[in-house]
Amino acid sequence: MTNKEAINAFYAKALSVNSETRPTAVLTPLLVDEFLSSGSVASKNKEQLMGQLEFFWKIIPDLKWEPQTIVNEGDVYIVRSIASGTPNGDFMGLPTDGTKPFKIMTIDMHTMKDGKFISTHHVEDWTTAMRQLKPMGTDPVKQGEESKKIADTFMGAMGKGDMETMMSLMHEDMVWQNAGDKSLPWIGPWEGKKAILDPFLPAFGANFKTIKWEPNDALSSKDTVAYFGQMVGLLTKSNQQTKEFTYALRVKVKDGKVILWNWFEDSFEVSQAYHGK
Repeated sequence: MTNKEAINAFYAKALSVNSETRPTAVLTPLLVDEFLSSGSVASKNKEQLMGQLEFFWKIIPDLKWEPQTIVNEGDVYIVRSIASGTPNGDFMGLPTDGTKPFKIMTIDMHTMKDGKFISTHHVEDWTTAMRQLKPMGTDPVKQGEESKKIADTFMGAMGKGDMETMMSLMHEDMVWQNAGDKSLPWIGPWEGKKAILDPFLPAFGANFKTIKWEPNDALSSKDTVAYFGQMVGLLTKSNQQTKEFTYALRVKVKDGKVILWNWFEDSFEVSQAYHGK
């Protein structure tokens, strides 16, 4: 078996639950006896890793570990993957009931030789998984605080152009609502994460440059956060800048992710600047 064939078997047959194999049966011939899997806190030997994966298969019956990018240099292979599943039971100390899924990014660096794994260094975004799986409390104040943290993080990432964080906090069914002049190419609604990432964000970024964006007040309760502030923008089509105007923003959070971004602004002022009036 070649190194690449071994990697495919590792992710498709040992990490991802399937009806044909078991982790131990797949990994026994693929891992050298001295194999070591190292994370940021602890390390596991061959038997411990296989035991952990057998447990994952039991508690996450729909576990998938799907490679997105594989980079190779010599005997070293770096694999960026998406791990997803719906735990049912005690998962890393968190009670789960099989109703809430997680979806995270992972990165592994494998050292290999002759189709066998010698060592693996790995990083998984379990913090995001715990946030996705953790049920929001019934206390509207505490739930509102948690929702605001998520909305604040998303807003901060947007201000910095941090697309990786934004994408990690977007619900797959997210809606981005912008009302106003329909001749403006970014006016919504834009429904679904894919539509928001393309074509909405490229169209908005190409046509509107933010000069000032200052949230002055914020309110939160349960799954909803509201922001109020002042804004100034430059419309690239006309190279005309808006006057300072007031905006309001309604954000809804579901399963630890932003599912609604409902924007209210002075659409007349934006339209006038876009058309150079």
